[in-house]
Amino acid sequence: MKLLTIYDNNGKIYSQLYGDYPIPESDLKFLETEIPEGKTLSRIDTTLITPIPVYEELPPTDIEKVNTQMTAILKGMIV
Repeated sequence: MKLLTIYDNNGKIYSQLYGDYPIPESDLKFLETEIPEGKTLSRIDTTLITPIPVYEELPPTDIEKVNTQMTAILKGMIV
């Protein structure tokens, strides 16, 4: 899914829009990206000529943590 990100000169994100959105026609700095699965957009690297998105891994959800714990418990019982 495409994401429109509005950011400042330092790469701080001010707004993110998903789906159908208008492209800014003013002097706003923006970047259109696709977010990789399991990642979140943390900032925009503005140190380069062409700004690039910087992604971080999403932390595991509570359900993923429980599944990992249950798998470990079940593996211990099968031995």
